[in-house]
Amino acid sequence: MNKIKNTDHFYLIDGSGYIFRAYYALPPLSRKSDGMPTGAVSGFCSMLFKLLEDSKSNENKHKPTHFAVIFDSARKNFRNEIYSDYKANRSDAPDDLIPQFEFIRKSVKAFNLPSIELINYEADDLIATYVEQILKEGAKATIVSSDKDLMQLYKKNIRIYDPMKNKFISNEDVNNKFGVNPDKVVDVQALAGDSSDNVPGVPGIGVKTAAELINQYGNLENLLKNADKIKQNKRRETLIQNKDKAIVSKKLVTLKKDVPVINKISEFELKEIDKNKLYNFLREMEFNRLLSSVISTYGEIEFSSKTKAFDKEEKNHKISNKNYELIEKEEDIDKWLNEAEERGEIAVDTETSSLDPHQAKLVGISFSTKIGKACYIPIGHTEGKNLEEKKVIKKIKPVLEDKSIKKIGQNIKFDYIIFYHKGINMNAMEDTMLMSYVLDAGKNRHNMDVLSEIHLDHKTIAFKDIVGTGKKQINFNEVKIDIAKDYAAEDADITFRLYKIFSKNIKL
Repeated sequence: MNKIKNTDHFYLIDGSGYIFRAYYALPPLSRKSDGMPTGAVSGFCSMLFKLLEDSKSNENKHKPTHFAVIFDSARKNFRNEIYSDYKANRSDAPDDLIPQFEFIRKSVKAFNLPSIELINYEADDLIATYVEQILKEGAKATIVSSDKDLMQLYKKNIRIYDPMKNKFISNEDVNNKFGVNPDKVVDVQALAGDSSDNVPGVPGIGVKTAAELINQYGNLENLLKNADKIKQNKRRETLIQNKDKAIVSKKLVTLKKDVPVINKISEFELKEIDKNKLYNFLREMEFNRLLSSVISTYGEIEFSSKTKAFDKEEKNHKISNKNYELIEKEEDIDKWLNEAEERGEIAVDTETSSLDPHQAKLVGISFSTKIGKACYIPIGHTEGKNLEEKKVIKKIKPVLEDKSIKKIGQNIKFDYIIFYHKGINMNAMEDTMLMSYVLDAGKNRHNMDVLSEIHLDHKTIAFKDIVGTGKKQINFNEVKIDIAKDYAAEDADITFRLYKIFSKNIKL
C-alpha cells in the first residue's frame, strides 16, 4: 500500500446515518423472488453511488484518494458503562429493517469500498480516531454526515458535508447551532444534554445558556470550578447540585480519538469499481433501475477471452433452416423429448391464433435442444397435415412438467398460460426476455427480433412477412405448414442460442 501523502484526501462516510435516512426517506420495497425487504438497501446503494460519483466529478476540486464507509457495530457500547441509560430512550430498529443491515454492509463491499466497524464503539468514534491519524500524516479529510455530534471535529483540513442539507458545514454553522466554536461544542453539549441520545446534561440549562457560560468561563471544568461565583442563584445552585451529571455528560458527548482500530487508513485507498462484483450484487438484489444507471456510468463488463470466444462462436454459428425438422408423426417427437432429458434443457415456443393467451387456440409447438437444431409440431393449421392435439399434449406433458428439465422461452409466461389451459403445469423455466432485461435493463428493447440482431447478428423472419399486413393479413393457422415450420423453429433455435449467451454472462 502506498504511503500517505499530504495531498491525499480521505472521505469518511457515516454509514449508519445513511441507513436510517434511506429507510425513512423511501417507500417500502421488497425483492420479488423471495419477498425480502430491500427498501433501505436500495436507497443506501443509490445514495452511495451518487456520493461516490459526485466526489469523483470534475466539478469537485477535492477529489477523494481514499474512501471508507463506517458503521455502528451495535446499540450498546462503552458509553453504556459510563451511563447505563445512554440511548435507552431509543426504540428497537423496525422489524423490516433488521434483515437489511447485512446486505447494506455487503453493498459497500460490492462498490469495492471498505466497510468499517468495531465492537464497543460508535461510528463517530472511529471517524474521530481516523481524523486524528489522517491529520498526523498531514493529509485532509471530508466527513460525510448529518450528525451534529461530529461538528466537534471541524477544524483546518477537515471538512464536514451534510448530505441532508446538501451543503458543507462552516464555522458559522457550528456557531449558529451551539453558540461556540467547534472546540467548545462538547462543553455546551455537556451542559445542555441531548434528548435524542438520552444524555442528561444539567436540568434547566439549554444550548443558549450553556453557550453563554462556556464563552464566559472557557470550558466546562473552569465553569464548574467557579460555579460559586455565578450571580444568578438558581443557575448557581443547579450547576453545583448537578456537577456530576455535567461531568458524565461531557464523557458521553466527547468522541474518542484513540480507538484501537483494526483497519489502517492506508487500506482506504480508493480502488477501481469491480464491475463483476457490483453488477452481480445489484442483480441479486433485483435493483434493475440502479443497475442500468451503474452500467451507463461504468460500462459493460469486458468479458474474458474465453467468454468472448464463446460469444463469437455463437454469432458465427450460422443460422439456417437446414436442420429444422417438421414433425409429421407423433413418434418423431420422442427423439426431441429424449434429448431434452439427456441435456436437461429444451427451448419451447408456441404458435397461436391470438396474442391473448387466455383466448388463443394452439396452432403449433416448436422445440430446440441444440444450437442450430429445432423442430415444429403442427397442430391447428387449416391446411396440411396436423398432428392430433390431445395426443401431442399427452406426449410432451411429462417433460414440460419435469422439474429436472429446464424449459427456456422468450416471454415464456405466454407459453406457460397456453399450456396451462391444455392441462400442463410447466415449471423450471428460464425467460430470455427477462435475462436480457437483467443484463441490459434500459439499453435496448428486449423482443426477440432486437435481441437476435444485437447478440447473433441475425435478422429473423418477420411475422408480417408470413401473415401479411392490413386487409390481406391472415391468421397464423392459415399459414402453410412448411413456411410456419421455418418461422417457428427459428424462434426456438434463436431462443436457445440467446439463453446460452445470457446464462454465461449472468454467471460472470
